[in-house]
Amino acid sequence: MQTACDHTRTQIIARRDGVDYVECLDCHQVFEAEDLEPVPAEDEEE
Repeated sequence: MQTACDHTRTQIIARRDGVDYVECLDCHQVFEAEDLEPVPAEDEEE
């Protein structure tokens, strides 16, 4: 059973049309760099 990878160690492997593609150095998965960026949570007013 595999554990989930946090993709903390990455390297850029390609750039095309303004999109960076990165590879995780631990699990070797390739994905768009923007998929790694955390989305800020919006504060909800009560």
